[in-house]
Amino acid sequence: MKTGNSWLRSAAVVAAGIVVTVLVISPAAHSRQKKKQVATATATMTPTATPTPEVHVWNFDQDKAGAVPSGWQALEGDWQVIPDPSAPSKPNTFGLPPGRLIKSLTSALEYYPMAIQTDPTEYSDFTLEAQFKSAGGRFDCSGGLIFRYVDDKNFYLLSAGCPSDYFALSRMTNGQLFALKQSVVPTDKDTWYRLKVTAQGGHFMCYDDDKMIFDFDDSKIAKGKVGLWARDDSQAQFDDVKITLLVSGDSGASAAPTASPSP
Repeated sequence: MKTGNSWLRSAAVVAAGIVVTVLVISPAAHSRQKKKQVATATATMTPTATPTPEVHVWNFDQDKAGAVPSGWQALEGDWQVIPDPSAPSKPNTFGLPPGRLIKSLTSALEYYPMAIQTDPTEYSDFTLEAQFKSAGGRFDCSGGLIFRYVDDKNFYLLSAGCPSDYFALSRMTNGQLFALKQSVVPTDKDTWYRLKVTAQGGHFMCYDDDKMIFDFDDSKIAKGKVGLWARDDSQAQFDDVKITLLVSGDSGASAAPTASPSP
């Protein structure tokens, strides 16, 4: 009986050892680690910056009547600030009073009063616009916008007037005025019109009262200053002159001198 009991105790010890070994070798259930899922990053699109329009406006309302407004120079003609109760932005306009009859006749009715900005900035791509009317004139009642002005003999011109009811894009080259494109558009005295030209490289879009009249391509003059124009004894007046350009890389403006174009 003692031998039997010893065998039983030995078997129990062996069995207990086997159980302990299994428990040691086998990992605990709660100690098993699961793979952690890593969230996939979503690409975020960076919005493209939109160029901010740069705008300059001249309404002449803070300038002295009878004088040339600040920032402008009369190259030819008696340009001055003129009070006008009909002005789009009251009380002042910038233009020409009655007169210049003799000068118009001695110039064979090819007399061009001009006023130009004194700022040396030269613009290439932009929109230039202004309110325009002519209060009268025996020989002519035209007015217009000068752009890409190099000197008084080289520039572009968008003009309108009576009595011939015209709307025209022209280029002054070496002192000679060439008509590039022209349409018949009714133009009356003492009536305000909005003249506008958009210049992009060698392409010009021309508007009368926000209606595009025509577009035209010409690349003789790349950049220049801006100004105002009249013909002979026209009592041209202007208000709310505005130039708008986009600031992106080359802003479309430069203070560098521009060479005179060839014909």
